[in-house]
Amino acid sequence: ASASLAALAPRLAVLAAVVAAVVAASSCIDESCSAEGDASGLLQLARDRIDATALQGRGKSESTFPMALAQLQQRAVGSRGEHVHPELASKQQEFTQALAQTGSNQSWNGWCPGFEVHPLVPAQTAPLVPIQPGNLKYLWWGDMPTQQPFEQLQEFNKNLTPVEYPDWVPENLTRLRMGQTDAKTAIDMMYKATKVDGNFDKIPKKLRGVMWMKGNAIPEILTVFQYGMWSDSQKTLVVPTAPFNWAWPAGKPKDAPFGGSLYCEDQSCGLMTALAQTVPARSFSFDFLEAGDKSTKNNKLRKAYMQTASFGNLTGAENTGATIPMTLQINISLDTFNGAFTMEEEPDSKDGSSWKRPCYWGLQAIGKCAFLEFGGYSLVKVMDGDGKPVQPYYNQFVKYMGDIPVMMWSGWKDQATKAAVKKDIQAYLVGCETLGLCTLG
Repeated sequence: ASASLAALAPRLAVLAAVVAAVVAASSCIDESCSAEGDASGLLQLARDRIDATALQGRGKSESTFPMALAQLQQRAVGSRGEHVHPELASKQQEFTQALAQTGSNQSWNGWCPGFEVHPLVPAQTAPLVPIQPGNLKYLWWGDMPTQQPFEQLQEFNKNLTPVEYPDWVPENLTRLRMGQTDAKTAIDMMYKATKVDGNFDKIPKKLRGVMWMKGNAIPEILTVFQYGMWSDSQKTLVVPTAPFNWAWPAGKPKDAPFGGSLYCEDQSCGLMTALAQTVPARSFSFDFLEAGDKSTKNNKLRKAYMQTASFGNLTGAENTGATIPMTLQINISLDTFNGAFTMEEEPDSKDGSSWKRPCYWGLQAIGKCAFLEFGGYSLVKVMDGDGKPVQPYYNQFVKYMGDIPVMMWSGWKDQATKAAVKKDIQAYLVGCETLGLCTLG
């Protein structure tokens, strides 16, 4: 479910520029600012350091990728090789043909043969802002009211094999500690690290546990929803990317989807996908009111509409359609496509054990109808909310991974590093809000 690096590049360019400006005027982060480094000085420094390419290219493919991200992309593509699975090639042709027809100014008149794309601004999470502590507009790992115990994360890290970052990963990104282990140990760690007192009991039971993204063409394999914020009045769950709540393969499983076309023999593809999610502190929201049952009292939580947001932005969601040009390697603007993602419980599911995760795609030029379904997968529990394996999915996942390690963001090397990363993100959000760049659909 991660957005592509192409979609993230312009935002990360802005992030890097604003953080650099804040570091240059670090005295402004404290309440006492020097005359040279007051709020207006910080704003001017940020403006000076954000070049025209980054600003012009907000969400558009015409912008130049930051060099580090371009190297990440090239390394991953090179590791995958030139093989393209026939079904992916077929979908590339379908999207290219659909793109060629946009000149006819088609539009859907009421009825949509797929799924309607919900507004990005305001995002479906905007109603949560007034009920957040302090009316915060963001919900990322640093803003979670109940933090994961740092000592527990450190204990888990002792039993992980550290992931050594290749030299093509920028040094400041390596502050996010990555570790890997076997499938069984990873599932157990993910469950325990995200079962946080004061938070866990607030998450609906059917959404607790560890889930396998079975059949996901993107190199990501496990996820956890039980560490997040649940609004019972809105029937909405927001899940920030946090240590041990997502996992990626450190290689290519033998039966990887689509012949493993988007996987790498080494850890490159998984690591690239991980960084594209962890660096911008992506959040995932699931609205069970708008996609399914409209009842707030007797809602069975069987169908949700999903949106993603950078740095847990509750007011503006990302355009999931931007993943199409990157995934299928179509050289067009990232604003060409739009997308609608849902999560739908299967009829034979027991307490949230099995879900469909469809992906619907459309063209911005013909409106908000996502008419083509492709790229979906099954979301199945391998461990339930009580920490018990769910069969047959648990054994299936272990067999699927074989000897390929499971890679996870496992925290930071120490408390000081965590604090530094948190400070950088907070500085970015201050600058981003000041410049009016934070609500980008």
